[in-house]
Amino acid sequence: MPYENKPIKPLEDSDLMPSGKYKGDKMIDIPAKYLLYVYENNMCSNRVRDYIKENLNVIRDQAKKE
Repeated sequence: MPYENKPIKPLEDSDLMPSGKYKGDKMIDIPAKYLLYVYENNMCSNRVRDYIKENLNVIRDQAKKE
């Protein structure tokens, strides 16, 4: 039986960062400035990129407060 292409579950706030400096930390706990940096410099996986895109307005607001 061939492998099925199962959709990959999008990252949520409680999921762990899969790689990088904050690997293993909950997504919600990662500094917003770091998330923007990896996003703007194409230094993240598609899953992380999708998480950031989905939450971009909130992340930008948080980054201004950091």
